[in-house]
Amino acid sequence: MSTAHLITKILLFALPSIALVAAVYIFTNKWYEIQKAKLKIGNLKTKGVTPEASDRGSIKKHFFPLQVDATQRMVLFLERISPNNLIMRLNNPGLPARAFQQKLLENIRSEYEHNLAQQIFISAEAWNITKQSKEEVVKIINMAGTKVNDTALANDLSRAVLEITAQLEKQPTDIAINYLKAELNNSLNNS
Repeated sequence: MSTAHLITKILLFALPSIALVAAVYIFTNKWYEIQKAKLKIGNLKTKGVTPEASDRGSIKKHFFPLQVDATQRMVLFLERISPNNLIMRLNNPGLPARAFQQKLLENIRSEYEHNLAQQIFISAEAWNITKQSKEEVVKIINMAGTKVNDTALANDLSRAVLEITAQLEKQPTDIAINYLKAELNNSLNNS
């Protein structure tokens, strides 16, 4: 009898045995996990905690860091579109005012679109206030655009934007930032 023939016969007998042992192992592990889960649920019920409440606490525990990240990103977004910061970051004195106005508005739109997904992790009210803040900044820039003439440069538009924001009691971005901070602190205190 050749060696290859001997190895083939051994494999014919050994493979079904190995498959059977593997199947028993997998099913035993699954059964053990199910029994462990049942025991955990039973323990929760005896303590007066429903599985749903336990799951909510677990979800909240895992969701909170995402809320913190979203709040940070929204605050960063609002800081970046704040008229003063926007002008300082994008200022190009030789650019015509209309081109600079378009550049400001495009930057706001781009920043907003980049952060759209964050609305999942903050409250609907916080998201609405953030959107309103963005819209107010757009209005300020457009209002300033109507105050400069067609030959004006970026510096003229910047000056007009800053004059309008100086007349406001509170900056729209500051209002939204304060709301986001208060909401996060409230969420932290209720955890």
